[in-house]
Amino acid sequence: MKSSIITYIFLFLSFLFLFIFQITVFSAQPIQIDFFYSSTCPHCAKAKDFLEVTKKKYPHIILNQYEVSRNSQRLIEFYKKHQVPTSSQGLIPAIFIDKQYFIGFNNEISNKIKKCIIYSTSNLNSATQNCPSDNSILFPFIGKVDPNQYGLPIIAVILGFMDGFNVCSLGALLIILALVLALKSRTKTLIFGSSFIFTTAVIYGLLIFFWYQLFNLLSPYLRQMELFIGILTFGGGLYFLKEFIKFKKQGPICGIGPAQKIEGGFSKKFQSLMDNKARTITILVSIFLFAVVITVVEFPCSAAVPVAFAGMLTKANLSGFSYITYIALYVFFYMFDELLVFFIAFFTMKLWLASPKFITWITLIESIIMFSLGAYYLFGIL
Repeated sequence: MKSSIITYIFLFLSFLFLFIFQITVFSAQPIQIDFFYSSTCPHCAKAKDFLEVTKKKYPHIILNQYEVSRNSQRLIEFYKKHQVPTSSQGLIPAIFIDKQYFIGFNNEISNKIKKCIIYSTSNLNSATQNCPSDNSILFPFIGKVDPNQYGLPIIAVILGFMDGFNVCSLGALLIILALVLALKSRTKTLIFGSSFIFTTAVIYGLLIFFWYQLFNLLSPYLRQMELFIGILTFGGGLYFLKEFIKFKKQGPICGIGPAQKIEGGFSKKFQSLMDNKARTITILVSIFLFAVVITVVEFPCSAAVPVAFAGMLTKANLSGFSYITYIALYVFFYMFDELLVFFIAFFTMKLWLASPKFITWITLIESIIMFSLGAYYLFGIL
C-alpha cells in the first residue's frame, strides 16, 4: 500500500511537470542573436554551425547573420551599443545576445552562449536579461560550489553515497550472498554477487541517463524544469524525514510491499535452483532478472535523489558525453555499500551489514540535503 502511494505521488509530480511544461511551452520570449562573420574565417564557420544547430533546438531564437565586409557600419553601431573595448573591435566572429557580446569562438564561448540562452529563456518577464556570471550552488555541509568546475564530482559522490543506503536493494544482495555462502564457494560468491551488483549498477545508471536526456530535451524551459525538481526534492526531504522517524522506532526496514514480495519469492526460487544444482547460466539469468525488477520497483522510493542529480547535470550544461562520467561516479558511490558488503563476504565468507543506527542517521542527513536542494530550486525561481 505504501509503495503504491509513493508511485502515485511520483507519477502525479511527473504529470504536473508535463502540464506546467505544456501551458508554458509557447510563452518563451524571442531571443535575438546578431552574428557577424567572414566567409573566409574558419572560427566563424564553426560558430555559424553552432548557432544554426542551437536555433533548431530553441525555436524562439531570431538569428541575424551579417557578413562583415558588407555590414561594417552596422558592426560599429553594435560596438558602441555594447561598449566593446577598442582592443576587441575588428576581431571575428562577433556575437551579440541581449546585453552580452562574445568575440571569437571556442568551447568555452559556446558554453557561455548556451547559458545565456537558457537564462534568457527561463526569465519570461523580459527578453533582455543580463546572463548570469555565477552558476554556483549553495550546497549543505560544503558551501558554495560551481558545478562546471569542481562541484559536480563532490555532489555526485555525496548524493550517490547517501542514495546508496537503500534497504531494499541491499536486502536483495544479502539474500543472494546468504544463500551462496552456504555453499562455501568463493567462486560462486564472486560470480553471483558481482552479477547482481553489475546489473543493478547498469539499470540504475540507465534510469538516471533517461532523466538526464528528458531534462536536456526540455532545457529551453529551465524555469518549469527547476520548479518540478524543487517540488520533487522537497517531497523527497519529507519522505526521508518520515523514514528517519520510522527507522528510529522500528529500525531500518524495506517499506516497499512489492519489493518484499519479490525478494521473498526470489529467495525460495533461488534456494530451489541451488538445491537442484541448476546450471550456472540459469542461476545467472534469474539473478539478472531479479536485479532488474528490484531496481525498477524500488526506484520511485528514492527517485528524488537521482532525478535531482540529473537536473543538476542538465543545468551545468556539460559538453559532449562528459555527463556519462558524472553518472558513472554517482552510480559507483551508490553501489559503494553493496560493494563493501560483497567484498567482505568474498574474503571472509561472512555477511556484514552497516550498523542500523548508522543507516538511520544517514537517512536524516539525506533528508536535510533534499530540503536544501528543494529550497535552492524553489526559491531560486521565485
